Amino acid sequence: MRSTPTPEAYLHLLRTLAEQGNPKAQHNLGAMLLHGQGVAREDTAAAHWFRKAAEQGIALAQHNLGLMLLQGQGVARDPVEAVRWFLAAARQGDPRSQHIVGALYYEGEGVPQDMTQAYFWLSLSVARTPEELQPHIRTIQEHVATLLSTEEQQRILRLVAGWQPQPS
Repeated sequence: MRSTPTPEAYLHLLRTLAEQGNPKAQHNLGAMLLHGQGVAREDTAAAHWFRKAAEQGIALAQHNLGLMLLQGQGVARDPVEAVRWFLAAARQGDPRSQHIVGALYYEGEGVPQDMTQAYFWLSLSVARTPEELQPHIRTIQEHVATLLSTEEQQRILRLVAGWQPQPS
């Protein structure tokens, strides 16, 4: 019978794997540090491990690093770099990142304001988000739609219908 490792043993194993370059371990260690799960909360260290995992293509780490950069949590606030990481995760199909990218294009934060891009990313997010979480995204999407012509909306929705996630 296997015994469950102690939290200390699990953390030691996770840290060892992260230091050896395992991207999932890097992300999980970052998450533990960010939320103070089994360790003292360390935002700077969390951002470090998220960056390591993000650089290896882990979409959730890209999303989390984007949030930290957008908020200036554990790192200097950098909306431009945040968009870069959100886009990396969004292109892999992460609907939360797609939503944020759409909102950032709408607001012109970290990128030039662009209603076409905003509508595209918001529409992708709505199509991939569970129904109970869609109302907020739909509200923004519908507002952005009023800023576009019917032809632009239809063209973008055709692009959304044929869109496929791409590995990072």
